[in-house]
Amino acid sequence: MKNFRKQWGLTQEELAALIGVTRGTLAMYEIGRRQLPTPANTQLIVLHRLLQQPPEGKVQFTALRQQQEAQQTKTTKLLSNRAEKAAWEAARATRILHKMQQRYRQLQQKMLLIQAMMPTAPPDSLQNATLVHMEVKLADEMEGCAPARQALVVYKLLACMALEQAAIRARNMMAQPAALPVGPSPKAS
Repeated sequence: MKNFRKQWGLTQEELAALIGVTRGTLAMYEIGRRQLPTPANTQLIVLHRLLQQPPEGKVQFTALRQQQEAQQTKTTKLLSNRAEKAAWEAARATRILHKMQQRYRQLQQKMLLIQAMMPTAPPDSLQNATLVHMEVKLADEMEGCAPARQALVVYKLLACMALEQAAIRARNMMAQPAALPVGPSPKAS
């Protein structure tokens, strides 16, 4: 009986409910410590026959199919939205990265200019003090778009691209749902 129950994917509670006994009674029967009451045994025979009979015509799972189609539509829409959001975030990260790289190159050129001018400025002059101040300010600006900061944006860009691809793959899987069974297929042994 245990093989029969397992073959049809039934728990002890489910089979016990179907034949009208407690789970404990069924468990004792399965290990050979107790006999099923006659009404339960009769019900088990009826259930066994029902499960072995080929279905007459197509068995419809209309409610289940409708529920799955609604869930599939909802999930497909959710995955499409996630893919779209990830693509938007990837495009945004790409723009930010491009601006950071461009700004960093400009600041590097400016820093080279300032550093080239420093040796020509008299040590205690206003020009020297201005160049030192500009250098410090420029170093702070460069910090905001330095390669380390750019790497974080690249990380976000790659993560967004991966999320977009994952959402698209999952959505494409939804286009090929597993077919619902049209009737009992396993045979009891």
